[in-house]
Amino acid sequence: MDPVNYSVLLEEDHDSHDYKADPSILSPKAISIIGRKLKYHRILSFLLLLTNICFFGLWQKSKAISTTCIRPELVYTPAKNIIRYEKKRLFRDIENNVYTGEPRPEHDEAWAKLIEPITIKVSERDLNAINATSIAFKDGSGYIAETAVYHELHCIKRVRRHLHLSHYYPNMTEDQRLREGPHIDHCLEYWREAAMCRGDTTLATFQWAEGKPFSHVYSDHECVNWKLLDIWARGRMVDMSTYDMLEGILVK
Repeated sequence: MDPVNYSVLLEEDHDSHDYKADPSILSPKAISIIGRKLKYHRILSFLLLLTNICFFGLWQKSKAISTTCIRPELVYTPAKNIIRYEKKRLFRDIENNVYTGEPRPEHDEAWAKLIEPITIKVSERDLNAINATSIAFKDGSGYIAETAVYHELHCIKRVRRHLHLSHYYPNMTEDQRLREGPHIDHCLEYWREAAMCRGDTTLATFQWAEGKPFSHVYSDHECVNWKLLDIWARGRMVDMSTYDMLEGILVK
């Protein structure tokens, strides 16, 4: 029988598993190459693990923000996709403010413009989402509705006019005057419920003035981006100067 000759296998004749199983058959060069590869894989694995940990931390942080700072949407609104919150300082400044002060043309124009989108058009799907009905348009294009914030603004405008009845309603009849009280009471109650519903817990700090603690008129609040909301509402607003386009019984 011919003698059996043994020789070291070339690197390409072995897989990595065989190298690890019997390193004694490897050349020093091969061992060096494998060592560098193993070191590279360890570093790569560590970096991947570190990256995953970082991404997980960021995801948890974003999840916490989204659950604590965004409305839980317990009640449906068609405006939900455009609602954005921002930090805003409110000053309550009545000087040089078009919405405050005595009756004047620019004051009346500003308030009329502000509450223009009080009535908007919604779809049947919107009504189904809140399990409600409303008055339809004759052309079948939708239904009339209003958003609460514009009703609140309407009430503010109405109370401001109540402070100047003789200016705005110089020919008010006795019957109209009797109805005026309940209307204003309704507006005040609307605000009370709205304030308690929102439950704004923004802190107000104090300062000494005239020997007494007075709260600062300004404070930072978490506010809805009004511009986005107003643009959305104006895109759906309905001219209610006439009711002829509505279905149902019209009382003349």
